[in-house]
Amino acid sequence: MRPSRLLWLALTLPLGGAPALAQAPRAAGDLTIVLAGDAGFGSDPRGSAKAGVFYAYPDPTAPIAREIDGDLNLVNVETVVSDRSDLAADGKGQTRPFNFRMHPAGLRHLVSRGFNLLSLANNHSMDFGTPGLKETLRHVDALRGKGVLAAAGIGMTRDEAAQPALVEIKGAKIAFGAIGIVTNNLERHRAGASQPGQIAYRFDEDFREVLRRLREAPAAFRILSIHYGYEGKVRADSLQLAQWRGEAAQRTGIDLIVGHHAHVTRGVEMAGKSLIFYGLGNFLHHGTADMTANPVCKDYGLMARVHLKREASGALAIRAVEVLPLTDTHTRVRRLPADQAALRVHVLNHLASTLDDKAGTARGLRFTPQKDGSGLYCVPGAASDGGRIGRLCKGFTEPPPIPEPRRKDIEIACAQ
Repeated sequence: MRPSRLLWLALTLPLGGAPALAQAPRAAGDLTIVLAGDAGFGSDPRGSAKAGVFYAYPDPTAPIAREIDGDLNLVNVETVVSDRSDLAADGKGQTRPFNFRMHPAGLRHLVSRGFNLLSLANNHSMDFGTPGLKETLRHVDALRGKGVLAAAGIGMTRDEAAQPALVEIKGAKIAFGAIGIVTNNLERHRAGASQPGQIAYRFDEDFREVLRRLREAPAAFRILSIHYGYEGKVRADSLQLAQWRGEAAQRTGIDLIVGHHAHVTRGVEMAGKSLIFYGLGNFLHHGTADMTANPVCKDYGLMARVHLKREASGALAIRAVEVLPLTDTHTRVRRLPADQAALRVHVLNHLASTLDDKAGTARGLRFTPQKDGSGLYCVPGAASDGGRIGRLCKGFTEPPPIPEPRRKDIEIACAQ
C-alpha cells in the first residue's frame, strides 16, 4: 500500500535542517560553482520549438533562472552555434545522424542567464564539419567579455583544443579543460597539429594531454568537463572508474570532474580530494527526448552547486555540495516539486552506494534531502565557515536511510 503524501514527506525530509539558500551572501574569498548538463536550442533567432510548442526567449529557462547564481556557471553546449543555413550536415558515418545547429541567439540567451563557463567538446560539436566548428568558435569569441569567461574543448588546432582556459575569480585562478567523445572516432573530427576539431576522449593520448595541461596550469582549482557515457545507463562503467577516479582524480589531482552525455543522472563521489559527477544528464536541450515517462532512476536531470572556501595557503577547498533534481529538460526546465525531488535525492544516494570503493580510495557521496527538495552534503566543520556555506550547513544532519516503501523500486530502476 502506497503511503499518503504527508507520510511520504515525513519519510523523505530530514528532521530539521535548513532549506538550501540560493541567494545567501558568500564570505570573502568563498566561491560557488554551478554545474549543468547538456544544453541546446533550435535555429530560430526568436526562440526554440519542441513538440509543436514555441518557446520565445527568455521563456525556456525562466523557471530555473534564479538557481544559476554561481561565480562560475558551467554548461555543456551540445550543438554547433551558427545563423547560417547553408552549412552542410556531416553524416558522421551514421545511417540516421542527428545534426544540431543552434542560432547564436540561443547561446546569447544561455549566457544572459549567467552561464559563463562553456564546455564545447561533445559528439555534436562537429555536426557541420569544420565550417560549423569555426562558426561556433566565432560566436563564442564574440561573447568573451560580454558574459563568457572561458570555453574549452575545440579549436583550430590540437594545441588550442587541449589548452585549458584560465579564469581569475576573487583573486583565485581556476583552470578549466574539456574533452568529449567523437562520433565513430572519426579522425576528420579530431583536432590535429594543423587541423581544426575536438580533443577526443576515446583517444588515450588526447585524454592524457588534457590531464597533463590541467595539472601544470598555474591554478588554485582545476575543473575537467568530460562528455562520455553509455546512453541511458545510470551506472558508471569501468572506463570511467579507471580514468576519472584513477588517472584524473587520484593520479593527476583534478579537483572537480563533471560528466554528461548519457542523458541520465549518475552517481557522485569523492575520490581522494576530487569531486566527481559521473553524469548530470540533460539540462535543457530541445533536441533530446522527453525523459519524464522513464522509471524513477532515469527521468530527471541534475544541477549542482559546489561551494569552495579559500584556505590560508590560497588553495580552494570543497566545503559543501548541493544537488537540484530537474524535470522537463526537453522543453522548459524547472526544479522538481519538493517531494518528487527528495525521492531523486534518495536515488542519488542509492547510486552512491554502488560507487563505494572497498579499498577506501573513493566513496559515493550521500546527500541529505532538504525541505525544498534539494540534496545537501557538508564536510565536517562547514557550519562554522560563515557566509553562505555556514548558513547552508547550519543544522546539517547525516542522510537518512532510503525509505523502505520505495527502496525496492529504486533498486530495480537503477539496475543498469
